[in-house]
Amino acid sequence: MGRHLALAAFWFGGNYHWGVILAVLLPLQVSQLVPKSQQGSALGLVFGLGSFFAMVLPPLVGYWSDGLTTRWGRRRPIMVAGTVVNAGALLLLMAAPNYPTLLLAYLGVQIFNNAAGAAFNGIVPDVVPPAEFGKQSGVLGAMVQLGYVSGLLSFIAFSALGRPFLTYAAIAVVLLVTLVPTVLAASGEGLTPVVRGPARPPREAIKDFLRPLAKGDFAWVIFTRLMITAGIWTVFPFLQYFFHDVARIAKAADFTSLWLLVVLLAATPFGLAGGWLSDRLGRKRFVYGSGACMSLVILVFILLFPTQVPLFYLLGIVFGLGYGLYYAVDWALACDTLPDRDRPAKDMGLFHVAYTLPQVFLPSVFGVVLDLFNRQSANSGYRVIFSGAILFYLLGTVLVSRVKSVR
Repeated sequence: MGRHLALAAFWFGGNYHWGVILAVLLPLQVSQLVPKSQQGSALGLVFGLGSFFAMVLPPLVGYWSDGLTTRWGRRRPIMVAGTVVNAGALLLLMAAPNYPTLLLAYLGVQIFNNAAGAAFNGIVPDVVPPAEFGKQSGVLGAMVQLGYVSGLLSFIAFSALGRPFLTYAAIAVVLLVTLVPTVLAASGEGLTPVVRGPARPPREAIKDFLRPLAKGDFAWVIFTRLMITAGIWTVFPFLQYFFHDVARIAKAADFTSLWLLVVLLAATPFGLAGGWLSDRLGRKRFVYGSGACMSLVILVFILLFPTQVPLFYLLGIVFGLGYGLYYAVDWALACDTLPDRDRPAKDMGLFHVAYTLPQVFLPSVFGVVLDLFNRQSANSGYRVIFSGAILFYLLGTVLVSRVKSVR
């Protein structure tokens, strides 16, 4: 268990990093730097440009690390270099005086965080025995929730001091600190020289690179992750604006942080224990329950346009239940269905794209949609984009049913 926790430490740092940046900090910065009529589009542009790197870097860096041989391993040098530069880009983002600087710093964060994350994705199947994939997935799922919770608590603390953007500095420190136990726990990975195959024509190499997306259980796992993550990140970036415009809640940024804390605290027990239970009960039923819970909450949002704070907290608990159910089995599903256990980082990079791409691509699209429909009829844009989230959850539950080798 000690090694499981140490290996997952870097995943804690990564979620401490992204949860508060995407859901709270960037929307708040954009609201201060851009006129209100353009905020949805401006936020969408930031996420949209970052989506390019979130899409192409994980599989490419993973492919490179699969064939890398150094005295420090295949994955760890990339993780260390990427994290150090990532920390510097976060400090630039913290001090951004205008929108162009914010955009530039954010792209630096995307590039180097995705490079480090791609290398980390390969470490888990490298060093964890297959019989313990469920246990490791449960620990990693808990780190998603704990990382988000800790990041939001940091934001609340700094916001109370009147310095909310100091959260960026805290993120940089946490990333560097959590890197250490993971690098130490993975000692010994990648020290055996890689046997390289013969060179192949570019067309054949590209076809082989993308083959896991064409068919098989691993492809269905990737598409399931893509849909569930898409549903989550169709909602999260716009919650702050929804609470302000629809629910008329004062200090919407602070309330968004508190609501997300409720979600994540409800999710954490399922992220920690669910992976262990799935070794006996099967993985797919967790995904079915996840889609049902999260769809129900968003349906209440768009049908009732609620304004009661206690109701929001109750809905947050239900949403957290669904959120935790999915991330309890997320990694286990991928490791169970990996097409090539000897060279996993490239394929896990494709799996990682399904986690990062919706976070940064969909807000760029739905930000424009939100502004467009809100200009036609007040707050109608929220009903449109949140309906999209329900569709994604339903697709995720349908696609996971196509996985045949996993219960």
